[in-house]
Amino acid sequence: GPVMEMKAFRNLNARPGLDDPEAYKAWVNIPFDQRAEVNRIYANMGKAIAAYVRTIMPGPARFDTYVEALLNNDRLRMKQIFSDREASGLRLFIGKGKCTNCHTGPLFTNGDFHNIGVGEKEGRPADRGRADGIIQVLSDEFNCLGEFSDAEPSDCAELRFIDTRTEKYAGAFKTPTLRNVADRPPYMHAGQLKTIREVLEFYRSADNPELGHGDLTDEELDQLEAFLGTLGGPIVSLGEPM
Repeated sequence: GPVMEMKAFRNLNARPGLDDPEAYKAWVNIPFDQRAEVNRIYANMGKAIAAYVRTIMPGPARFDTYVEALLNNDRLRMKQIFSDREASGLRLFIGKGKCTNCHTGPLFTNGDFHNIGVGEKEGRPADRGRADGIIQVLSDEFNCLGEFSDAEPSDCAELRFIDTRTEKYAGAFKTPTLRNVADRPPYMHAGQLKTIREVLEFYRSADNPELGHGDLTDEELDQLEAFLGTLGGPIVSLGEPM
C-alpha cells in the first residue's frame, strides 16, 4: 500500500551505482517489483531520448556544396565556395596531413577507438576510456542484449563480437565527428585543449606514429584550420532547423 511505497522510497538517493555503498544499500532494500518498475521507466526514458537524438543530424556545410561543385567539375563554383587557403587545407586533410586515417566518411569518423596520448586534464583522475567501457557495457543490464532492449540478438553484433582485450584499449577514445567542429570547443575527451589550433599543434608534436603529422608547417596548420571551419552547417532535427 501507500505506506509501504513511502518506506521503499524514503531514501530518494537510492540507486544501483556501486560508487556509493549507502545509495546501493537503499536500492537493494527496495522490493524487487518496484526496482523492476523503476528500471523500466529509466529504460523507456532512455529510449525516448535516444529516438529523438537519432533524428538530430548535421545539415549541409560549405564543404558539401564544394564537393557537389567538384563532382560537377564546376571550377568557377569551387573557387566561389572555398578560399585558396581552405582548398589547400582540404588537400592537406586528405593527403600530407593523413587526417583521413581516422576522420573519414560522411561524418568524418571511422567510429574506432584510439589512444593518441593526449594525457589527462589537470586535477582529474586517470580515465582508461574504452578499456573500462568494455567491462561496463558487457555488465550493463540495459545493454543491447538485456531484458529492457527492443533489439533482436542479431541486431547486437557490436556487443556480441566486442573485442574484450581491455589493455589494447587502455586510454582509447572514440574518434569524434568533425562536423561543426569549429563551433564546439574545448576538445579531446576531457576538454584538455581549448582551440582547434592547440589540437593541430598537439598532433604535430605527438610522438605517435599513428598520427604522422610531424612535418607540417605553421602555414599548413593555418590551412587545415581554415578547412575545418568549412565543416559547419545547420543542425537539423525532425526535418526542421533547430
